[in-house]
Amino acid sequence: MNSLNENKNLIKENIESYKNKLLSSYWTEINLIGYKIELLGKLKFEYSKELKSEIIGIGNKISEVNEGNLRNCFNCGAKQSKQWDKYLKDQFLCHVCGVYIRNIGKLRPKEMLLKTKKISLQDRNCSICDVTHTPHWYRYSKPGHYLCAACYNKQQRIKKSIKNIIN
Repeated sequence: MNSLNENKNLIKENIESYKNKLLSSYWTEINLIGYKIELLGKLKFEYSKELKSEIIGIGNKISEVNEGNLRNCFNCGAKQSKQWDKYLKDQFLCHVCGVYIRNIGKLRPKEMLLKTKKISLQDRNCSICDVTHTPHWYRYSKPGHYLCAACYNKQQRIKKSIKNIIN
């Protein structure tokens, strides 16, 4: 009986050791990729627009992983929110779930959770000029597409001038 417990403990230790080795090599690889991207950014080399946005996207994902996503919504699992509500000791709710629990008194049901999934800001790009960073995003007429602030303002000026011509 005693040797059986020793074998179980030995197996548990081996599993933990193996997990730690895997995690260590994983983080080493992520840090190496991040360093390579940083070096590529310092080089004075022109990349195509598509490759440049892909490099920026990968860099953003790596920095997000390295920062460790400190907050996730306890209810829907959202990783980004304009405002966070404290739920339990170390648990948070996104703004939408927080408002729901204050008004209704219970957590949002699963059917409602699918409605709040949004494209993260790092994954957005303008449908016209393909830029990935802008101070403000606007919805485009096609669902799931966005416009940067510059393209949106340009379209508004065009719409206004067409309206003036018609009148």
